[in-house]
Amino acid sequence: MKLHRALSPTVNRFLAAQFFGPFLVSLAAFTIAYLLGDMFDRFSDLIRYGGFGLLGLEYFAFKLPLIVSQLLPIASLAGVLLGFAMLNRSGEVLACQQLGISRLEMTVPVLVVAALISLFDFALSETLVPTATRASRYLYEVELKKRQLKGVFANQSIWVRVRGGFLSADHYDPRTAVLRGVTLYYIAPDYTVRGIVHAASAQWNGREWVPGASTSYHVGRNGSVSSGARGGLVGASLKPSDLSLLRLDPEEFSLWELDRYIRDLQHKGLDPGGYLVDRDLKYAMPLSCIIMIALGIALSLDPLPRHLSLGRSFGRAIVIGFGYWLSFGLTSSLGHSAIIPPWLGAWTPNIIFAMLALAIFLVGEER
Repeated sequence: MKLHRALSPTVNRFLAAQFFGPFLVSLAAFTIAYLLGDMFDRFSDLIRYGGFGLLGLEYFAFKLPLIVSQLLPIASLAGVLLGFAMLNRSGEVLACQQLGISRLEMTVPVLVVAALISLFDFALSETLVPTATRASRYLYEVELKKRQLKGVFANQSIWVRVRGGFLSADHYDPRTAVLRGVTLYYIAPDYTVRGIVHAASAQWNGREWVPGASTSYHVGRNGSVSSGARGGLVGASLKPSDLSLLRLDPEEFSLWELDRYIRDLQHKGLDPGGYLVDRDLKYAMPLSCIIMIALGIALSLDPLPRHLSLGRSFGRAIVIGFGYWLSFGLTSSLGHSAIIPPWLGAWTPNIIFAMLALAIFLVGEER
């Protein structure tokens, strides 16, 4: 496996273009399929709330950046498989090999484009995706479904208007319906604070929030503070469904926002849990574009070129992409459940498929 010389700029541009064209076509096809699937999945809501109009178009437009970001790896794989399938069919790969151009030399321009796609994916995920995803969720939940937004997510904490006052919480876990770091401020009609209740946690029992160990204070009209006992923490004025509007999903955070949120939770003695996996995924997912392209190259540039049909190449991309997303879903779930370390949950699919690409390429060199 020797790299004899650099290819001419013309050959580099030709090989890069042979990949980039099918890549764009595949990305467009997968995006349209994703949008249609999402539309049919939400069909009943769109019919019920009148979503087949300008509001619905805005919602799907705001979802596009997230969809494109998620589909870039599989589109990259499909692009390289289709591109080299066309080169194999026309005999141009064989012609390059007869001219003494090695497989490694042919991969260089394509991997350069892969690196640019990976950087674009990272930049997209850090800039446009968080803002657009928050906007799409707000349009769908509040503007379209007319759900009332009772609070805000600010300064890495949740603030909610409840009956008789305001509630703040450091963290909400929807899987266990538990609030962490809860403080309830009772407000008088003249908007002065009349009482404060703090609890390390509060559990929803189906009817109300039951606090754990709590501390309560009563504030007198003259400003005096005394300890006192109160009943339920919030009662039924706040439900878990109300908090679901306030909890941000990982894709609604930029990397620095997520990192700051994790540090804030750790500083308050709270377990960031699955957010550690999500932080590693923000690095692992863009890199998967390069790994998918490397795997596609290893499968396409056989020392004895095979004339695979375009349909078979596209089907192979679907199968490999499904296998990648299946392994990604499995390992990330194990990481979120703390069964395996967070970094292992995020990086295992990339490690497996990178080793697979390298093994296929090296086996081909031995043939």
